[in-house]
Amino acid sequence: MKLLLLGAASAIALFAAGSAMAAGNSSDIEQIGNSNVASVDQTAESRNGVVDIIQSDDHNSASATQGGKDNDASITQSNGAFGTVSVPSNSATTNQQGEHGSVTVVQVGDSTASVTQYGGSSKEEAIVGQSGVGDSATTGQQGTTELALINQEEGNGNRGAINQSGIGDAAHAGPRAHAVFGPGPNLIWSENLPSDTVVPLPSATRTIFGPTGAVIDQLGSYETGRITQAGYENFADVAQGEDASGLANIGTITQGAGVTQSDAVLFQDGTNNVASLSQGGTGSSYSTVWQHGNSNQAYVSQTGSEQSVVEQGFTGDGVEDATPVYSDFANVSQTGGDDTSLVQQTGGAGDWASVSQASASAASSVVQVGTFNVASVHQ
Repeated sequence: MKLLLLGAASAIALFAAGSAMAAGNSSDIEQIGNSNVASVDQTAESRNGVVDIIQSDDHNSASATQGGKDNDASITQSNGAFGTVSVPSNSATTNQQGEHGSVTVVQVGDSTASVTQYGGSSKEEAIVGQSGVGDSATTGQQGTTELALINQEEGNGNRGAINQSGIGDAAHAGPRAHAVFGPGPNLIWSENLPSDTVVPLPSATRTIFGPTGAVIDQLGSYETGRITQAGYENFADVAQGEDASGLANIGTITQGAGVTQSDAVLFQDGTNNVASLSQGGTGSSYSTVWQHGNSNQAYVSQTGSEQSVVEQGFTGDGVEDATPVYSDFANVSQTGGDDTSLVQQTGGAGDWASVSQASASAASSVVQVGTFNVASVHQ
């Protein structure tokens, strides 16, 4: 089973190398094919700002605007044999204002990417990798030490958006041989990277993600993933698809400004699954949703230091995928802090569960095996 995050946070090593080699304003544009457009505007006093744009085949468009210092931007685009050429084909826009911004955008099919890192921030990094047709990725960051990674690997028509404004929301990468699971904060995820990923990789094929940062990983087609994250040293991940067979899943994560060292992770494998995680208030929270099957729904809202696990077609907090489930529903709402909830649905279809807890010492566990079971807990 895929553990999570099929992708590329390891490209951080690329950023460090790019920043080290820069000694001032520099620009390198290479275009192969017809009707390609590239624009580089490194504003005055941009200091170490290197831009590298490579475009191939026809109708690609790229633009990079940098200001501040220690900037690094790289855009690589292609099309042709990878998909029907549209006008424009691949389109990428980057805008860095701040101190330590780095951007890497890699697109293969006819896709769109936009990276904006706002003025006044520092040590921001963003990676976008797309290989299908009609993919769209958007990142916006304003804070300190943040990283946003969107990896759209095999399918078409995927939508990914990450917006971070917190402090310390950055990821760590490097070769590892294991994954660490358990109650948050500070989750760590690792897995083997695919040989066909379009995101630049180091020599090692095993990467580690977390304990902080924001990652969207999409393998299927017409997937939608959104992460909005503030606060301090939080980790959020939306992973959609075990392989290219995933279709039309929707995953949303929101973590508020008062949340510190919290984890929010959702994994969707199948078709037409919907999951939403919202963590707010003040404190450290942990929330995961695992969906394996079709047309399942899971909604979690937490305020304060709370823990919630929703498993639909999974057992063991995402460690093992069980028999796929269909049309299951789960809703968890916890307010007050120190609440703990586990909802496990491993039956065939149509199970319904709703948990609402407002006590500081509340605990709830719902396990349903079969079809069309109904459970409701209010404490």
